Amino acid sequence: MKSIKIYCAMSMLALSSIPMQGNAQLSDDHGMKLAAHGLGQTHPSAISMSHDPNWVVYGFERDGISYYQVNDLAGRVHVVVGRAGDTFWALPAGDVPFRASLPSRRVSLPEGATRSVVLRQPAFSILRYEVDGDAVWSIEVPGEVR
Repeated sequence: MKSIKIYCAMSMLALSSIPMQGNAQLSDDHGMKLAAHGLGQTHPSAISMSHDPNWVVYGFERDGISYYQVNDLAGRVHVVVGRAGDTFWALPAGDVPFRASLPSRRVSLPEGATRSVVLRQPAFSILRYEVDGDAVWSIEVPGEVR
């Protein structure tokens, strides 16, 4: 009987170490798990990755493309940033109008804007520059001069 219990315990341990495709979670450059679904939802089942307590950032991955959804604390979507390798884009999500400055297409920042780092990753950061309600979301890569 004791050997059966040991065999069952060893089998469970061995099975738990085998990666399962259905449960596979991808991670961002910082080791945080990216969700597989929920993009666009007010409060998706994903962990906030935000570095700024005034914002919530959810990370998603599908078909090798990463998406980062930025919500305010009320749950309204402000911007969704897509990333495939070194290519970035901003999706027209939510009902809040926004301007985005991308590494491939820079827009001018508001004069005297306050800078807020919303998400910092080794490969890129999402920042928000604002003055008097005029805001620009900026995706910046290390070494880039702004």
